[in-house]
This record gives sequence, structure tokens and C-alpha cells, in this order.
Amino acid sequence: MARTLIQEFTIPEEQARAFTVKKGQVLRLIEVEGPQMADVAIFNANHYKETYDPGLSFVLNAMEGIGNLKKITKLYSRPPRANVMFTVIEDKVGVHWIINGMRCNAKTWEFRGMPGHQNCHNNLAEALKPYGFASEDVPDVFNAFMNVEYGENLESYILKTPVAKKGDYIDLLAEMDCLVAISACPAQMILDSSKPLKVEIWK
Repeated sequence: MARTLIQEFTIPEEQARAFTVKKGQVLRLIEVEGPQMADVAIFNANHYKETYDPGLSFVLNAMEGIGNLKKITKLYSRPPRANVMFTVIEDKVGVHWIINGMRCNAKTWEFRGMPGHQNCHNNLAEALKPYGFASEDVPDVFNAFMNVEYGENLESYILKTPVAKKGDYIDLLAEMDCLVAISACPAQMILDSSKPLKVEIWK
């Protein structure tokens, strides 16, 4: 069945935007200018306490044989609900940070010697403010396009440049009405420059 594009917009570099995706619609996240990481916060649009759970999603996808540390098929919400929020139906990249739902924040930039740096947590909090959220309400995220390698015996990790190229994308089918907030990560220590992200919603 052919899809119809119903909405499209660009998230500027180092900024975030929040929007809704209805059940049955497809959210397409596009690397519109080249490698750029996206921190994606997901809520049940009808029950904001239900949010995406990266740890549970990793475990259940691995148990089912449809995901691993870098790739995922079903994005589950936190227990006790543990519902599928999105299903990945096409992924041109296949390299993300699945097991970790952290978003860069004031503390992580402080540890890097750059206090006050723009960060994804604050970006997401600002984007979600019109929906009644406070900063402490920002949940764990899906770290799309983030390329991570682990040290020997998993004692460390290295953030590497995303393998995504200009025009690459990931398509996620909404399994429920979702409120989504996406931050174009301001990660200059990985990227040569921060870039925008394009969002399309199809039905």
C-alpha cells in the first residue's frame, strides 16, 4: 500500500522539537546533511507516564533474535506496561546505541571540561515544556545513529563518528499514539560540525 506524506520539517542543529505521531503512521528520521546523532524521547501520547525503555528493549529484542547492541526492531515501554511503542520497518544505517538511554547533559559536558555547553537533555526539556513537562520529566532516549565501540572486557566505550551518510534514514511504525521529542545532538567532540535532522511523517 502506498504511503502519503502528511508532515515534514527540519530540526536545526543543536536544537530539538516535539510532535505527535498517531498509531499506524510512520516516523522517518533522515540524515539530511550527513552524519548526525539523534536523541529520541518517546511517550505514550495518551498516558505520559509510559515512556521508552532502552534496557528492556535491548533484552527483549535480543531474546527474540531481532536486535543487538547496535540494532533494534521493537521499541518497548517501561514495565509494568512493556508495550511496543514503535517497530522499525526500515533502517538504512543499522548502527545505533541501543543499550544506553542516556542523553548528554550539563554534567557530562562538565566532565569533558566544557561547562555550560548546549546539551540534549536541556534541548528535550525545552521542546517538551509546552506539553507540561519539567526538566526532570525527560526520560531515557533512543540514541539513533550513535556509533559506539566498547573496550576490551567492556571496561570502557568510545563514541565514534556515525556511519550514516547523507540521505540515510530510519523508518519507525507507531504502534500507539506517541509524543516524540528529538534533539540534534551538539556533539562536536565526535562530529566535525553539528548538522540538522529532517523528520517526515507518513500514513
